[in-house]
Amino acid sequence: MLLRTDGLDVIAIPQPSHAWLSGQLARAWGNDRFAAPVPNEDVCLAAELHDIGWLAWEEAPVLEAGSGLPMPFSKVPPQTHIGLWREGVRRARTFGRYPALLVTLHADTIYARYFDVAKASPEDAEAVRAFLDDQHDVQARLAASLRADPEYGEQASPENITRNQRLIAALDWMSLAICWGVESDQKIPDVPTEGEGKTELSLRFRDRQNLILEPWPFHQTSIAVRAEGKRLRGRFSTQKELQQALNEAEPVRVTAVLHRA
Repeated sequence: MLLRTDGLDVIAIPQPSHAWLSGQLARAWGNDRFAAPVPNEDVCLAAELHDIGWLAWEEAPVLEAGSGLPMPFSKVPPQTHIGLWREGVRRARTFGRYPALLVTLHADTIYARYFDVAKASPEDAEAVRAFLDDQHDVQARLAASLRADPEYGEQASPENITRNQRLIAALDWMSLAICWGVESDQKIPDVPTEGEGKTELSLRFRDRQNLILEPWPFHQTSIAVRAEGKRLRGRFSTQKELQQALNEAEPVRVTAVLHRA
């Protein structure tokens, strides 16, 4: 769950809805400086699916006692988090090998970005290492199968897979920033351009609905994106209260328009 402050209220945005926004960005990606995703449909689908493992969790998110709100994804305990990612890779595999490969590779990105081994308990650190070792085996098998498939060929080359992994990471970063609400400049690193090139994107605040992005990676001159969340008023003391509030909450469309500098 992503939590977006709106006055005294909080907009609770499920992880899969944020991922949907990532998919919207992916489908608009590509111009003379930034290569469009290849294979396009597989990569765009992976962007939309990258948080599919959270589906069941988001139907009944856990109450964070300290805040009285749904527990944000960044505070989910490692052992639970690992289970959600295993489920995500399993679910993505039903859509196809390439989307599943990019979802499992995104797990590497997530743990590199958010998991601090030095601060983790020995049990959690070992569990994460074992999970990633298992996922590396999954990645190797999927990549080998794709490279042996004549319909994928160079689309499954190590260079192109790495490029697509970086693209999913960049789209995820941008979507998170948009869902949380951009109120100060954001820097998105390691964004693929052409070939093996990379750059840094700058996402700047114009107003709450309009953002400036440079350099510009899309084929339109502007792009409107959206996700959907639920408005939560007040704080909750029990899991039952939280679930009832989510069941009865007003739907809220979270929107943004990205513009060239």
